[in-house]
Order: sequence, then C-alpha cells, then structure tokens
Amino acid sequence: MKTQPRDIAGFIFDVDGCVARGNHALPGVPETLAALRARGIRCAFLTNENMKTRAQVVEKLNGMGIPASTDDVVTSAIIAAEVTRALHPDGKVLAVGMAGLIEAIQSRGLTLLDFDHAAEAEVVVMGRDMDFNMRKLEIVCQAIWNGADFIVTNMDAKVPTATGFVPATGPMIKAVTYATGKEPLVTGKPSKWAGEMAMKALGIAPEQGAVVGDALEQDIRMGKQAGLFSILVLSGATTAEAAAAAAEAVRPDLVLPDVNHLPAWLDGAG
Repeated sequence: MKTQPRDIAGFIFDVDGCVARGNHALPGVPETLAALRARGIRCAFLTNENMKTRAQVVEKLNGMGIPASTDDVVTSAIIAAEVTRALHPDGKVLAVGMAGLIEAIQSRGLTLLDFDHAAEAEVVVMGRDMDFNMRKLEIVCQAIWNGADFIVTNMDAKVPTATGFVPATGPMIKAVTYATGKEPLVTGKPSKWAGEMAMKALGIAPEQGAVVGDALEQDIRMGKQAGLFSILVLSGATTAEAAAAAAEAVRPDLVLPDVNHLPAWLDGAG
C-alpha cells in the first residue's frame, strides 16, 4: 500500500541543500519544522557531513533557529564508526578526517593509530580532511597496499555553500582508489547502514517515515532501500529535469520545490 500523507509520523531530513545552505537556514525552514513538530511529527537529521561532531552539528542547527538535540542528529562519521566497530571490533584504525570522524571512532572504543604508526593499520577509515595532502595520500595508500581494509564515510562529490559548491569527501577518496585500485566500503548515504540509522533516529516503522533530501543518489536511493517514502526537494543539488529523468532506483515518490511545501502536502493540497 502506498504511503499517504496521513501515515507520516516522522521525517528524516538531509541538512545541506535541504534545510540549510552553508551556515544559514533556507528561508522559512525553521518555521516549517516548528509547525511539523507542533503536529506531533518527529523531525530528525541525517547528514553525510563527517568533519563536525554530532554536538557541532546540533550547535549549527540551533544557531540557525532549528532546535535539535544529539538524539536528533546522525552524521556519516557516526555511521562509519559503527560499521567499523561491527566489522573490526579489535582492529587498529587509521582515521583520515577531522574532529567529527576522530571523536566518533574514539567514542566506540576502537584503537586509533597516529600517522607515525600507520604501518600497523588493519583498517583505514576516511572522511573529508581539510589538511589532506600528498603525504597523507601516500601514508593511506601504503596502509591499504599492506592489506588494510578501506572504509569511507561517503562519496559525495560536492556540497552546497552560501555561494555555490565546494569539493566534498569523494574527490579525496577517488585519489586513494585510483592509486590503490581498491574500492572502499561506503557506509554513509545511501548505504543500508545509513538507512538503518535513519530509522533508529526516527524511532518509527518505515511505512510511517519519510526521507527528505536534495540528492537523488544519496537521499532518495537510501530512502527507497530503507522502505521510506522518499521526497526530493529542489532547493539544492538536483533539478526538476534530473528528477523527471531519474532511474527507478533513485526516482522520488514526491518532488517538492522546498521543505516549506511539506505542510500543504500533509494537508492534501501539495
């Protein structure tokens, strides 16, 4: 049975391009999310952001006028750390990334190596690193050539900012993949693990939930795999033309101009 607006008890929102651009909420979004919550609808956030800690993402959302707690936020760094612990509970981890990834790995009790001991690495976990350079590229490649597994947060090519786009995590990972010939295990959106953690964050059955995002390959593919109603908003990375031409695996159940059209859709007028 197809999900109807009346069935929705929770939305899992992407952040960049969906509810925000850079450090600013998109116009009307704080008021819209407040209106959804006033209806008793759960609102949580799942982002492929991996540089910021969960607390920093919460601070960013709150600073934009979007109330959120740590229970409302899942990042791709958290997902990567969870998967790494499941697959390598006693493994030695070489992490390439910023505070969000480092904290997530440490908080799961994993053994974190510094770069001077990278030769001991049994798994490389990689996110977006603003200090990534040729030295780090060589160290990571050497670890993988020595047999380390390769886990990454996501393969996003770019992220929206207040003035356009900047390169995201994917380009750095592509460099490692090109050099080593080893494809990584991708744990963030649109992976099955991301879908599972989205459902955990919402705390509801899939048929009562919906994912809202601006990217076909990340948000919509994940939502469809997780059994969530999938809503594409045209406020970020995807055009209406691209949405109309999307393959079945990434075809949204609903396309809206932006998040602010959700209440009208819930009321049957969207």
